[in-house]
Amino acid sequence: MTLYSFSTEVRLRCAADYQGVFNGALFKVHQPHFLFLAKPSEHAKSRLGVIVAKKKVRRAHERNRIKRLARESFRLHQQHVGLLDIVVMPKIGIEAVSNADLHQQLEFAWQKLLRQAKKYQKVAVSPSLH
Repeated sequence: MTLYSFSTEVRLRCAADYQGVFNGALFKVHQPHFLFLAKPSEHAKSRLGVIVAKKKVRRAHERNRIKRLARESFRLHQQHVGLLDIVVMPKIGIEAVSNADLHQQLEFAWQKLLRQAKKYQKVAVSPSLH
């Protein structure tokens, strides 16, 4: 297994995994065409799930393109985000956006998520100092 792979252990696979993120999401990152939900993971690695509803993106090739871009972006950032379970959901109108713009929005979303996670870790550690 290579350092930056997207193997099955870094994927949210079953409904319970997704439900856990929806019910326990501590982090929300909004971008013009994406919403990230995340919670601390109980596993040894960060995991990603991508949900692209037919209602939001009608054409299958567009849904596949969005999933591919999100997975690739996660693959490149998974070493930096810490231990999080993350669900990525596109917003309406995403199919009209170019790959370059989507890459940039994903980049901003990862940076925001990283800042939120670091802030949470500081808050979770600091109560013992009082």
